[in-house]
Amino acid sequence: MTPAFPDDVDVAIVAHNNGATLQGTLQSLFDAGCPAGRITLVDVASTDGTAAWMARDHPQVRVRRLPRNAGPDPGRNLGIVEASRRFVLLMDGDVRIQPDMVRRLHAPMSGDGSIKVGSPIVVHADRPDAIQYAGGSLHYICEGINPWRDRALAERGGDALDVGVAPTCALLLDREAAIEVGLFDERYFIGKEDGDFTHRIRMAGYRILEVPQALAIHNSRPRGTWLFYYQIRNRWHFILKNYEARTILCLIPALAIYEPLQCLVLAAQGHGWTYLRAVAGLMAMLPALPRDRALARRIRRRSDRELLTSAPLVVRADIASNPLVRAGKRAYERFLDAYWRLLTHSPLLAASR
Repeated sequence: MTPAFPDDVDVAIVAHNNGATLQGTLQSLFDAGCPAGRITLVDVASTDGTAAWMARDHPQVRVRRLPRNAGPDPGRNLGIVEASRRFVLLMDGDVRIQPDMVRRLHAPMSGDGSIKVGSPIVVHADRPDAIQYAGGSLHYICEGINPWRDRALAERGGDALDVGVAPTCALLLDREAAIEVGLFDERYFIGKEDGDFTHRIRMAGYRILEVPQALAIHNSRPRGTWLFYYQIRNRWHFILKNYEARTILCLIPALAIYEPLQCLVLAAQGHGWTYLRAVAGLMAMLPALPRDRALARRIRRRSDRELLTSAPLVVRADIASNPLVRAGKRAYERFLDAYWRLLTHSPLLAASR
């Protein structure tokens, strides 16, 4: 039997040249009981005939086409703003959901107004028993922490837990809360954009609940080195936009070590020019920083001390394959842990609320 789909959930799928996976994405929604009329597909300048295929095979699905590829965030924001129901299931065009995923996320959110994002466990499509994303949080140097990556799904356990940040492969959002915190930052293109959005959800005092019985299956692809530019630029913008001024000052010693190390590692991999371009890109974003920080001040209900943490960092496999990089990473993580303990046990960050 087709399961009941929650009455107060709309769906927004953001797709760019996802013709090979979109049928599976849509079928997984139909298998979950989602009516086609509740789905909006935002086609981000696809060149693979997505719009024509949708019009032919799925005419009841609403299609909105963006003429330019500015990353997924404009499409995500369009899907959220144009939704008419309380919740929006935001999906990428290369994700399939299990039939009960939405109901498992919806149940706690509909009963607890403090939960504004419901996050599934994201597993690999080619290894559905292995985790791709779970238990995410934000390191205080503004790098993602993904402690369950490539570990067995069974190891995660069955308890629903609050998390610090979540990937946007498939998220159930409270629409009004998403608008309140400023939606996705459309300047980011890709890289840190999901962490930035979900961090602001928590900054505003809301919860992100990860439900392990809710699963999303991701047809992930290796990302190219072109992403380095956005990761470097957006990370620094994230810090300058969202962190409290006292936090930024306190982190100068740790960042003064991290940034040269990152630059050296990238230069050794042949990407030194990318780092310099990213710094130039950051400079171009700074004129809007007063407005960005005003938003952060307006929505803030939690301090950086409550939101940030220290834990092992995620490093790309092609970079971590270098033995010197691995040794340096372990040594630097020990320093970062010690420095964070020092800060959190001192009055410096405690006074930053």
